[in-house]
Amino acid sequence: MSDDLLDLIVIGGGITGAGIARDAVLRGMKVSLFEKGDYGSGTSSKSSKLVHGGLRYLENYEIALVFESVSERRVQTRVAPHLVRPMPFLVPIFEGTRPGLEVMNLGLWIYDSLALFRAPRMHKTFRGAKAATRLEPCLKSEGLRGVIEYYDCATDDARLVLENILDAQALGADCRNYTEVTRLVRDPDGRVRGVAVRDVLTGATEEVRARTVVLAAGAWTDELVRRFEVPIERDLLRRTKGVHLVIPHDRLPLGRAITLISPVDGRVMFAIPWRGRTVIGTTDTDFDGTADEVHADPDDARYLCESVNGYFPAAQLTPADVIATWAGLRPLIRGGDGESESETSREHEIFTRDDGLVIIAGGKLTTYRRMAKEAVGKTVRWLRDHDPEFEAAGRERSGTKHRPLPGAAGLDEPSLAGVAAIGRALIDDHGLDADTAIHLCGVYGVRARLLGAAIAADRTLGQRLNADLPYVWAEIDFAARHDRARTVDDVLSRRVPLLLVGRDQGLDVAERVAAHLATFHRWSAEEVARQLAAYGKTVADSRRFRT
Repeated sequence: MSDDLLDLIVIGGGITGAGIARDAVLRGMKVSLFEKGDYGSGTSSKSSKLVHGGLRYLENYEIALVFESVSERRVQTRVAPHLVRPMPFLVPIFEGTRPGLEVMNLGLWIYDSLALFRAPRMHKTFRGAKAATRLEPCLKSEGLRGVIEYYDCATDDARLVLENILDAQALGADCRNYTEVTRLVRDPDGRVRGVAVRDVLTGATEEVRARTVVLAAGAWTDELVRRFEVPIERDLLRRTKGVHLVIPHDRLPLGRAITLISPVDGRVMFAIPWRGRTVIGTTDTDFDGTADEVHADPDDARYLCESVNGYFPAAQLTPADVIATWAGLRPLIRGGDGESESETSREHEIFTRDDGLVIIAGGKLTTYRRMAKEAVGKTVRWLRDHDPEFEAAGRERSGTKHRPLPGAAGLDEPSLAGVAAIGRALIDDHGLDADTAIHLCGVYGVRARLLGAAIAADRTLGQRLNADLPYVWAEIDFAARHDRARTVDDVLSRRVPLLLVGRDQGLDVAERVAAHLATFHRWSAEEVARQLAAYGKTVADSRRFRT
């Protein structure tokens, strides 16, 4: 057991755990975070890639959640403008659908007002089928009364997690991926005093001491509560599966995201232009299996295609059109009996136990920063009451509302204009082509300067991995050197996600990627083969809907 006594150990390296680690270390606390897989490899990288205000939550009168969401959306566009960017959405309204055009227009005014009229842009109403199809020609025109355009934000969810981790580390937190917590360490009185961990890749084990432990395990919460023998009477979560399909842009060429109400069962879903492709999602169905085994099945693919074809009949999408899928579990707080999946609240809860274990469950990507702030605040208060040696001076305030994430640190202007200036500098100073410069600054922000300098020194690093996508070879080395990638799967699933958008899902370049990583990590030939086999399984899992 390490002699160092930490203030806080975080179990879970998704967006909530990463946010907690960053918030806590900003308050001066000594922090470690342990994640059994890669950072964000669970639910946090399998969202709809949106930081949104929760327009549909108005239907369930969750006004407080909408206000919190639109407020956090604004915060994220300031602290991470390279990762959280405005995106136009259309809501098509057809004859006989509810709510109708006028009611939906009123709802959008409420939505804009909850954002204090500071949304990226105010909503607009376009009446009539001609006006609507001028905006999106693929939309079904029959019975179309009009569309309403409003703005939310798109994001790179995996990178949002990663940049929280990188900032926490820069501030002094010890964050480790592929490090599984195998048990809680307790003193004779039953108080939690640390954790036992195992490095998943090397097998090394140790015990780490801390004053308190926060469990931020998302969809794995109940599984870990049982494994750690925490005396809780019932499961905390109702887990629902969300599946997304990725199809070629030319099969459904959209200029804006479309908010849909499935003609199959009335669920709200989206069709979203994303990274040169179109994403369709998501499902919302109860899930009872282990959180490690979640994938899209044939019914999911058929349901999503059928739902979208109701709005875009000319597309006639089938599962054969799908390039890739991703599937994750929403860790929803278990509510009363009889609620449908979509009616279950997206709020979060924090359980502060007398033994020094804090559990955070529920919530959503958009509000992760507030969730983290609340969890750390309650942990600090518990420590003040139960640990006389804990120094609480100066630790009440969270600095995450104004501190930029690493890709936005030092921007001349915390906005898209500031990010665009980085892109122009990549073109002017390093001779990058416009497509590569736009891609790099939009993913890495100010950190793109490092990539630009590397490409300027070796032009082969500016070559694309796939001809129809903007990813370049410099990003592979960058993933290992700077972005904590330890496996081929880390790189091709989350750092440079060809798994999701590549026509061959990265299998066409996996061997070359492994060779790059082998040089950095000093892998043997046997380890390279193991890495490639593991990535091949990841790809196969994403294609299980074809069986």
